[in-house]
Amino acid sequence: MEIVVREAEGKVPVTIMGLTGALDASNYLDVIARAEELYSAGTRYLLLDLSDLTSMASSGLMALHSAAMIMRGMEPPDPEYGWGAFRAVERDRQSGFNEYCKLLNPQPVVDRTLEMTGFKSVLEVHTDLDTALASFG
Repeated sequence: MEIVVREAEGKVPVTIMGLTGALDASNYLDVIARAEELYSAGTRYLLLDLSDLTSMASSGLMALHSAAMIMRGMEPPDPEYGWGAFRAVERDRQSGFNEYCKLLNPQPVVDRTLEMTGFKSVLEVHTDLDTALASFG
């Protein structure tokens, strides 16, 4: 998987992290580490561009959720915590959308995974870059 980061302007500065390839157990920690680096460098609004993400395993879901937590200034769950990390997702689903981290243009296979796991009730999903950028702030 490849991670490409770029900056964009909406009402507020937004960092776009583009993910290319498959997001799975072999690379999900890279996404979490990159989100932590971005937050440490001052990023507060993150748009995860899933346009070129071809597949996503359960570990990928954990990476997306962890990135969202990081952008809220929270410590993500320990990846070694296993199912406990997924319980944290359920708690977030009950609290509503995350205003600091959103998703852009997931491909159909990834979109189905987001739908089946309830992630679309945790993270806002946009299909248009301009609309996504305007939704921050």
